[in-house]
Amino acid sequence: MKRAIITIVAILAVVSAGAGAPPPDALVQTLTNTIRKHCPEAKIEVTEHAFVAKYGTMMFTLHSVSKTGEVSPQTYQQEGPNFKGFILGIALQDGKYEGAAMVPQTLQGPYFPTFIDAPATDDGKKHYQVHFSYGSRLDPGLKKAIFEAIPKTRFQQLGGGDADNPHASP
Repeated sequence: MKRAIITIVAILAVVSAGAGAPPPDALVQTLTNTIRKHCPEAKIEVTEHAFVAKYGTMMFTLHSVSKTGEVSPQTYQQEGPNFKGFILGIALQDGKYEGAAMVPQTLQGPYFPTFIDAPATDDGKKHYQVHFSYGSRLDPGLKKAIFEAIPKTRFQQLGGGDADNPHASP
């Protein structure tokens, strides 16, 4: 769990720091239509760096955890989903994914899980940085629809993973 917290913070920092670009218009439209159908109140924003959709969020107070497991006494604030909320962020990054985290996987933080993935584009020259944090009581129809709409790592689509439930982790 300690590494999960570090990874979540790193991923959120990359997407919000502007290291990427928004996904293609067709994907933005698909995601927007999917989310609006199930959650018309969701806030959807496409910046020059990413696509971000969220609903039912709040600020959480957290402690940083180092790779050695040391918990920092200082706290920081991070936005996350409440028990019925979600935050979805997708950015298009150059090159293939070379991050430290194994993807895809679902990281269990202290308050909510976050599904992360970094699937390659069809031409393999870029990849999508995907993070999807959701509350424990997020509408199951919305959750399923989002998982079906987001780009997925190829082995999931070819039968190597659970394509119907990519957020399930062993």
